Amino acid sequence: MTAQEKIDSKDQIEFDPHNWIGIVLEHFARAEQAIGKLSLKLELPIANGSLSSLNEIRNRLSSVDGKTCKALNNRITRWAKNRPYRHLLAHATVTTLFDATGRMVIVTRHLPRDENDVTPDKLWTHEEQKDLLRQASNDSRSICDHVRNLLSDPTTLKALRKA
Repeated sequence: MTAQEKIDSKDQIEFDPHNWIGIVLEHFARAEQAIGKLSLKLELPIANGSLSSLNEIRNRLSSVDGKTCKALNNRITRWAKNRPYRHLLAHATVTTLFDATGRMVIVTRHLPRDENDVTPDKLWTHEEQKDLLRQASNDSRSICDHVRNLLSDPTTLKALRKA
């Protein structure tokens, strides 16, 4: 049984905050790798990381007709909304506290990279932890599946290269 299944199957379970962060970050990384694979197949640059051409990929996906392209673009949109959390979790210090009912909450504190970095500290309730894990897991799996489907469809790949 994975941590994902444990969290989904028992609403009251408490889990290690570092384990939760690791699982969430792993899901973000899997999606990034899939997007990087698509970038390579479309012959887009990835010199600055697998997300270097994310905007170009999204433009091409939106310009090509097809259910898979639209679904992938929609999923990337949702996934991108959670990217600030990925940054926060990757670079935060973690403190575990307990609320008035005795439930564990996680506080993530981010040290600024520079004077312009305004990444806020965040208090994560158990429900917020479960929700982010669920979204990261669903987005990762969906992005990987859609990219795999696109890579196995030469017609759509050709259309994406021309777009």
